[in-house]
Amino acid sequence: MALWFSETASSGHRLEWKVRRVLYTGRSRFQDIAVLETEAFGPTLVLDGILQTTAGDEFIYHEMMALVPLSAHPAPERVLIIGGGDGGLAREVLRCPWVQRVTLVEIDPEVVEVSKRYLPGHAVSFADPRLEVLFRDGAQFVEQLDPQDRYDVILVDSTDPEGEGPGRLLYAPPFRRAVARALAEGGIFVQQTGTPFYNPETVRDVAEDSLAVFPLAKVYWCIVPTYPGGLFTFIAASKGPDPAVPRRTVDWPTRWYNATVHRASFALPPLLAELLPPAMRAGAAGL
Repeated sequence: MALWFSETASSGHRLEWKVRRVLYTGRSRFQDIAVLETEAFGPTLVLDGILQTTAGDEFIYHEMMALVPLSAHPAPERVLIIGGGDGGLAREVLRCPWVQRVTLVEIDPEVVEVSKRYLPGHAVSFADPRLEVLFRDGAQFVEQLDPQDRYDVILVDSTDPEGEGPGRLLYAPPFRRAVARALAEGGIFVQQTGTPFYNPETVRDVAEDSLAVFPLAKVYWCIVPTYPGGLFTFIAASKGPDPAVPRRTVDWPTRWYNATVHRASFALPPLLAELLPPAMRAGAAGL
């Protein structure tokens, strides 16, 4: 009998992946952790029963979260990653030669250790000397940051806000205000905001709050096959440069991102644009 992993997207929709074998299961101080070898997407990290990343399609999410802000910023030397304990986002950030220092703040050490063992393609970043890993609460870290310590780009690669998981505080308004204080002049902030099909309130609320905190905020999107609905969104908020405009050239091999995709990802289908404050709809296609 085949083994299947099932995730509920809503009361009327669930997703399933055929599993060849279970590589790991355990419980950390913060959450249930599993790694499944899926037939279609390879090794897959699951936290509290929710699929987080797969070896098969992770490059889309990680390239788009990293390279959009790093290409839009004129001089992104210092980068802060909140979450991202699997290492995939840090890998893409560290591929940028102009990045000099990356601080990764992950609340759960077990996620890092499990990823090093079972997701080596993600975890290659942990060997880079430019990367500093701190096992701290991300919201507290940003709130308590020394006023003299500022970052050019801040990326929030967290679990979804639903439930009681460690990622929920990273979607509260006080966190984004702390992020704004932690950004250097001209800095850019990016946070994943889920899918408009199943998390429209997340997209709407984070967009409204970001627009209230930052001089400029925009939503962009990509397609991630293993995430519910496929269509996946990010908020990009800036204290200076327009995040929709690439300013630096990515001249190394990528599998999803390029400058044309960068610009196109900010063209919003009406379904998505209609969730946003009127001030954010001005450049949206279809409205």
